[in-house]
Amino acid sequence: MNANSSGRSGITWLAQRITGVLLAVFLFTHINVNHLTLGEKFIDFSLVNQRLGGSAGWKIFYLLFVPSCVFHAMNGLWGIIADYRPSENVRRMSIAALWLLGFALTWIGADTLINLFTTRGGI
Repeated sequence: MNANSSGRSGITWLAQRITGVLLAVFLFTHINVNHLTLGEKFIDFSLVNQRLGGSAGWKIFYLLFVPSCVFHAMNGLWGIIADYRPSENVRRMSIAALWLLGFALTWIGADTLINLFTTRGGI
């Protein structure tokens, strides 16, 4: 696909591919570690809190995972909208809405993770 076929810049086209590769790695790692290697353990708050509270690596992992996922999703939605060649007003409103939603989702995800990092001992 041509980078400009839907009105997107070459940078966002490349970023979409990079975040896609990152998401494949992040998702594989997340599922493997949290769902396949735990055996009979039940995933609950204390297990998640213990893992995130005890390792800087997991904190960095999830703080990269969330914005990568949000960017990939918002940029993908923009690509779909742009393919329909909307009017200039609809384009501007769509871009504004996607940026707002993207920032909100990233903020919510980061806030949740940061609260998990600082919580000790469970609920």
